[in-house]
Amino acid sequence: MRQDKCTGNLPHDHPDRTAAGMNFPGFFNRYRAECLLFGILFLAAFLNLWNIWNQGISNTYYAAAVKTMLVNPMAGFFNSLDPAGFITVDKPPVGLWVQAAFAAVLGFSGWVLVLPQAIAGIGSVALIYIIVSRPFGKPAGLIAALALALTPIFVAIARNGTMDTQLIFVLLLAIWAVLKATRERSLPWLLASVVLVGIGFNIKMIQAFIVVPAILVVYFLGTTDVSWKKRVLHIGLAVVVLLAVSLSWAVAVDSVPAGERPYIGGSGDNTVLGLIIDYNGLHRLGIGDTGSGPGNSGPSGSANGQAESGQGTGVIPGAGAAGSSFAGPGGSQDSPGTPPQAPSGSLGEGPGGMVPPGQGSSGLQQPGASGISGGAPGGMGSGGGMNSGGSPSIFRVFREGLAGDISWLLLFALIGILAWVRRPATFSLQGLQDAGLTGEKGLTLIVMLLWLIPGLVYFSFTSGFFHDYYIATLAPPIAGLVGIGMDGMYQKYVSGGLSGWLLPIAVLITGLAQVFFLTYNADFAGPLVPVVLVGTLAGAGLLAWIQLKKTDALVHHRRQIIAVALGILFVAPLVWSCTPIMTGNGGNIPTAGPQGSGGVIGGMGGGLNGNMPGGSALTGAGDYRVAGVDDARGFGRNQTRDKNGFTGGQPGVQGIQGLGVGGAVNGTSKLGSFLISHSSNETWILAVPSAQDGANLIIATGKPVMCLGGFTGSDQVLNVTTLQEYIHGDKVRYFETGGMGGGQEGSGNSGIFSWVSTHCTAVPASEWGEATTGAANQTSTNAGNAGAGSGTLYDCLGAA
Repeated sequence: MRQDKCTGNLPHDHPDRTAAGMNFPGFFNRYRAECLLFGILFLAAFLNLWNIWNQGISNTYYAAAVKTMLVNPMAGFFNSLDPAGFITVDKPPVGLWVQAAFAAVLGFSGWVLVLPQAIAGIGSVALIYIIVSRPFGKPAGLIAALALALTPIFVAIARNGTMDTQLIFVLLLAIWAVLKATRERSLPWLLASVVLVGIGFNIKMIQAFIVVPAILVVYFLGTTDVSWKKRVLHIGLAVVVLLAVSLSWAVAVDSVPAGERPYIGGSGDNTVLGLIIDYNGLHRLGIGDTGSGPGNSGPSGSANGQAESGQGTGVIPGAGAAGSSFAGPGGSQDSPGTPPQAPSGSLGEGPGGMVPPGQGSSGLQQPGASGISGGAPGGMGSGGGMNSGGSPSIFRVFREGLAGDISWLLLFALIGILAWVRRPATFSLQGLQDAGLTGEKGLTLIVMLLWLIPGLVYFSFTSGFFHDYYIATLAPPIAGLVGIGMDGMYQKYVSGGLSGWLLPIAVLITGLAQVFFLTYNADFAGPLVPVVLVGTLAGAGLLAWIQLKKTDALVHHRRQIIAVALGILFVAPLVWSCTPIMTGNGGNIPTAGPQGSGGVIGGMGGGLNGNMPGGSALTGAGDYRVAGVDDARGFGRNQTRDKNGFTGGQPGVQGIQGLGVGGAVNGTSKLGSFLISHSSNETWILAVPSAQDGANLIIATGKPVMCLGGFTGSDQVLNVTTLQEYIHGDKVRYFETGGMGGGQEGSGNSGIFSWVSTHCTAVPASEWGEATTGAANQTSTNAGNAGAGSGTLYDCLGAA
């Protein structure tokens, strides 16, 4: 062991010298990259986690499904919105299962439901560092990690109940696995990669497939020493495994008879396959109009898709008869029939047929009926952009809306690609090898490009429906290319020559683009505009001066000047990434920037204590019947049940801390108390037009609420005849009209609510809601959830 001859001590740089004996500067110099990575991860943790305990439940639609999983795990397998299994949410269940697992351990609350997304966001920042730093070095990895941590929409989704950061984390793991497969020529790692994508598919469906071309191409190009026949065989096997994992839940659910499971919300034909292909597939791509999914109404031939009383069999296409063993819409199902077609002139629909959150069927902003007024924290109808950026165009992602979400560093990433471009001598595998595209650096560059380009094409040119936050799936490849591009441009800059001008040009163009983006919100940006403008011009000018003069003094400080010039480009993204913290981001749709983020500032959580007037807890499974458990058949027929609900469920799940529903808390408690105290042991304590109207009541009580029209109110599960059978069979007694998708002309189930208003008795609002104005049976309230219109409660006991 080498020692100092005079002192006998180990040299200062000897690896056996422990960090404990160093001072901080020495430790930092030795572990500079690791310290900076820790700082970036700490920044990501702050942005993702700070104050989430005060923002309440940020997505009550998904939160209601999580509450259902805790109350009735079997209903949770189907991703049912309510514990009795009437209708599912319109996404697959894996992301919500993760949230339910956290809630089972830590308790049900708004911050617990957000925690998996926040952790996944922090993990994604670490993963992008690992992926980029291995071939391109630690500085490139650090820049990529910082770029991802400071992508505003990425921060917003990490602070929300939507599951997109879980998806991004899984996709980054899949990219890491396929790159490992190419290095080790390993089929198992390739299969592991596609299994991860399949898991991602069961988080957000088709959105996960954005990385599939990248994975397959990279494996084919990265294993050129394996025969092409074997590579094709490996890729074919990977595709089979991908489809098997992706469709596993769909096949399991669709194989259950319709009468023994919930209706598949958003599908139009009561199948998960229909949900995949249409609403979460073609509908998002803007291909055709098959008529199913939220926003579309029922079959032609009956007003608003509803069979008139006394006509027909009581079965509409895709739904079974009343008397389901699961207390859902099924029974014995007739022929699938024709998917419902949207009637002309339907009202209140947003892009792609969706009813915009916070609007009733009339398309106008309305106060909450069974909920808080649109825009309040925790509400279904608060905040969020849809199809921003104007008409399809290559410039869409640079227009107001999407630009502030994702595009701050996009031009820098695209220019940086040029630093790595080397035209192959021939467009063959050998030519690609000679150009360095089949090495580890080339493959990492290709995998990021093949992730980014299809996504950019989609968001730039699609005419289909999308929420703005979907674009967060492009944050990892953009961030990766920022780090990769910076590494390439720095090398070219140091080497000189024509390509050395890429770095100053990238700084100048990116900075000027950021100034332009800031002008979209000039009042909010304020001093940011001159700071970024002056910093950009100064930084780019100094870089150009160094490139021209190369004086010793300037070259000596070159790295510091580059760092400052690059740092200027992160100022605006940092400010925009802080807006979800400042505004709470408590809305149904995550947004970043001053234009939204929940539609309300603050989002401070009030919370419920779980105790109802008279000592009746509004939590737990409660004393209600669930067909399929009470009845002799159905998937739950072997389950035992006591007054608290399912054995194995969670009776007495305690109150919701940080629910953040503002003025809805008292109204929800009063409505819940009324329904529970007046219940005659019906399966559902209330029927409402949509999940927009019923989600908070499910969350607050843990009781089944029949959300007739699914998410927006335009799913059609029952008709008037089957509704009467449900009433006479003591499955449901109380109905609330108005709100999202119900009780208004042109809405999905207006025929049902028209019948209810004619044949049932209105309950004075003073008995169940927070009365404001109007007659007792026509009073608007703020009793349950957000995004609804005026509501009236009806008692249908004994209705003819």
